[in-house]
Amino acid sequence: MSNKRTNNINRKRIVVRLVSAGIISFSIGFIFMYLACPSCSIKLSNILYNGGYSLFLGYGLFSFGFVFAWIENRYVSWITKPVKSLLIVLLFSALYSSVVIMGVNYIWHTLIGKMSFAHFIDQYGYVMWIEFIIFYFIALWFYARSFFFEWRTEVQNKEILKREALQLQYESLKTQVNPHFLFNSLNALTSLIDIDTSSAKKFTVELSAFYRDILQLKDKELITLDEELEILKRYLYLQNIRFGEKFSFIIEADAGSKAMVIPLSVQMLVENVFKHNIISGDQRLDIKIEMNHHDLVISNTYLPKLSKEHSTGLGLSNLYERILYLTGKKLFFGVDNDKYIVKLPLIYLNDEDTVG
Repeated sequence: MSNKRTNNINRKRIVVRLVSAGIISFSIGFIFMYLACPSCSIKLSNILYNGGYSLFLGYGLFSFGFVFAWIENRYVSWITKPVKSLLIVLLFSALYSSVVIMGVNYIWHTLIGKMSFAHFIDQYGYVMWIEFIIFYFIALWFYARSFFFEWRTEVQNKEILKREALQLQYESLKTQVNPHFLFNSLNALTSLIDIDTSSAKKFTVELSAFYRDILQLKDKELITLDEELEILKRYLYLQNIRFGEKFSFIIEADAGSKAMVIPLSVQMLVENVFKHNIISGDQRLDIKIEMNHHDLVISNTYLPKLSKEHSTGLGLSNLYERILYLTGKKLFFGVDNDKYIVKLPLIYLNDEDTVG
């Protein structure tokens, strides 16, 4: 029922547009005929001849909307490539209007009206210039409408991204300050104080620096991969104190890489490894992080817990959507040879900075 109703609404809109285009075209034609020859506008034969010509030409010019929609979907991007888009639409507009205006006048006045086209050009050539001007007013309306909708969509997308960025940061911060994390961290610190005062001091410094780094990211939309990995190393150090030799990690990434990531994205993905896998004396958890072409690959031994911790999934869902919007690529999850694999598409602000 919903599709049928939508189709009926679309058909009604098309009919309304066609009728409106016809009325506008006929009215413009009649006004120009009256201005050029007032006495001609009272003869029915002249009104019908001029009206038919106006409708023929008008529908041809208004049909540019369908052509423009095709061009817009394939070649136009007002936000990212405004100059190129303007040149493309002007070129297509010139070609389309030339074909339609010249074609309609030749068919109507030469083939139907039996007037020599050379004579028409000589006597009424100015008419076609007026028609070109009218067409470009119509075309400008399509350009302005297209630009407005794309600009509005871009603004809306940016607002969505900002909300998702805040949600992602909130989810990460909320996870880190939850009672379990603090309880485990403080337990590890208490044990260290009794055993190794120097290590306890270092642990305290790393813990405070970890929270400081997270809070400093609240206004950033992107950070370098190096910055993200520094935060991750602090997190892994804290987990290493907690689990000792029950887990290991390897980070293989190009220092000074031009790659960018969403703040806390890698940290969140590694955090999920600890959240959803078993870590015990006889089941060691190994984590490896490496760059692979345009992705950051996070792999770990697959030891899933039987009972999963409660999670809203909002942070991961927002990360997925933001990555898809920024790169056009999807965040990949999968199991391969007893390894759980996550591929995070890296973001490059310049194409030449990408890894081959």
